[in-house]
Amino acid sequence: MERQCENALGLASWIQEHYPELSVNFPGLESSPWNEIAKNQLKNGYGAIFTMRAGTKERSFTLIDHLKIALKVSNIGDTKTLVIHPASTISLHSTQKQKEEAGVYEDLIRVSVGIEDLEDLIGDFEQAIASMEKQ
Repeated sequence: MERQCENALGLASWIQEHYPELSVNFPGLESSPWNEIAKNQLKNGYGAIFTMRAGTKERSFTLIDHLKIALKVSNIGDTKTLVIHPASTISLHSTQKQKEEAGVYEDLIRVSVGIEDLEDLIGDFEQAIASMEKQ
């Protein structure tokens, strides 16, 4: 779990730094409205899950489809990095109001970060984001 938390913070920070147009939601980021609460309450890391918004549903799917290391699985907490598009998977049968209340948007990607080498994950996301940006 320690490695997953470190990787999640590293990957989320890298994406935010290099792609500011992608909105990253992770309590370990100083930009998060929950960062101060997280610092006070979470002593061993900020968790292994973050979300990001790609701008459109199509861009989200392009990014997801071009990832080579991350698996397209709806589980969380695996030793492997997992990604999903919540609006078309776990929230598929929710009403629009329920999705809005849960913060599930058409361009949202959920990432459950595993224990892979952080540089490998960064490289994977970098090439997937590059594919998405070609649209």
